[in-house]
Amino acid sequence: MTVTPGQMIKELQAGQSARLVKIEHGGSLEARRLNSGNVMLYWRHTREGRTERTPIGPWDSAAPPKSTDPTPRGYSITAATVAARGMAKEDAETPGGLRAQREREAAAQAAAAHEKASRERYTLKALCADYVAYLKGKQKASWRDAENIFQNHLQAAFPELAAKPAAQVERREIVEAVRRLTEADKATTARKLRAYVRAAYSCAVRADSDPALPSSFIAYRVTTNPVEGMAAIKSQADKNPLSAAELRRYWKALQEVDGPVGAALRLQVVSGGQRPLQLARLTANDIAGDTLRLLDPKGKRDEPREHFLPITRPMRTELDRLPATGFKLSTDGGTTPMHATSLSAWASEIGAAARIEGFQLKRVRSGIETLLAEAGVSREIRGHLQSHGISGVQAVHYDAHTYLPEKCEALDALYRLLEREPAKNWSRIARKRAA
Repeated sequence: MTVTPGQMIKELQAGQSARLVKIEHGGSLEARRLNSGNVMLYWRHTREGRTERTPIGPWDSAAPPKSTDPTPRGYSITAATVAARGMAKEDAETPGGLRAQREREAAAQAAAAHEKASRERYTLKALCADYVAYLKGKQKASWRDAENIFQNHLQAAFPELAAKPAAQVERREIVEAVRRLTEADKATTARKLRAYVRAAYSCAVRADSDPALPSSFIAYRVTTNPVEGMAAIKSQADKNPLSAAELRRYWKALQEVDGPVGAALRLQVVSGGQRPLQLARLTANDIAGDTLRLLDPKGKRDEPREHFLPITRPMRTELDRLPATGFKLSTDGGTTPMHATSLSAWASEIGAAARIEGFQLKRVRSGIETLLAEAGVSREIRGHLQSHGISGVQAVHYDAHTYLPEKCEALDALYRLLEREPAKNWSRIARKRAA
């Protein structure tokens, strides 16, 4: 007696399978009873020696026997047979079969998921963070400034742009971010934002051809720099240095400031208006005899440039008032250095008390250079004293002269000017050096 598919299904125990119907295009309709007691129908076939079972759906024992369409509860044997025939036909017509197609679809889905993850990971925000980490790793003093600029004027102001894949950012979007600052009369900040974003993209563009750059930049797959071609923001030179009278008033006010803060600010003046950021890094180990060494990390150089200064008598007086070990500019005995922003804030309080309108510490530096220029100190010596304007092949690679005697004479002249004494014989010294 012939056993019907329905009878075969009813005799199945949990975990058992049975072939119900042979399928014309290949394979068979198979039923399997699950541990739950339900029956699942499959199209079973063999391809390249490998048996595969493609799920069709659950068996509906109450479905009309001749129905070719599934019910909300599942399939009749007839409906499952129709579905299996369709699968067999599609398998025969598909290159590599349905299994290969599923593998291709899975690979495509994985690639899409990877692409989505890359878009979410390699954003403009992430590129900026990697650039800040790169600057920090190179011990560039600008890393903290770059981090603040990115956070305040890109991520906070344009969160959607910051979350955009770095490789898809367009020039107009960067222009919009920079324009927001220029229209708010923040040209300096706008200039910094443009410069930092441009530098970050430059690292990403060059990473696959420059072994000196971290490989992390390669993953951004950036091929063009969106800031290239963007109009530069013109900078205006600082036209507001302290006058000679204001410098002397500030210097006189500093004499009333006790402790390491007073000594640090006086040292900044008598050393020729050195950058607070460089002075703050000065340690006891940077002092040898009558010379101290500062490190100038500004510019594109990989290693900070050594900047040597002679220690004049006024400088020695202030250095002796500062910690003997560790960081010289420190309020805790040399353990931690003073921060440049703290020095600027303290100086501003003193300048305001001295009734100097619009006082800023940077005006001390430019005021000292102006004062020395008026006293006849050459531009070259002023540049070597304040460590700026030193460029060109000859200056960088061939001129190893430390200019310590000339710097010492300039610092002595500065001190005399601060104390209202004329800078004797400086014009003769400057002419002699120029000759």
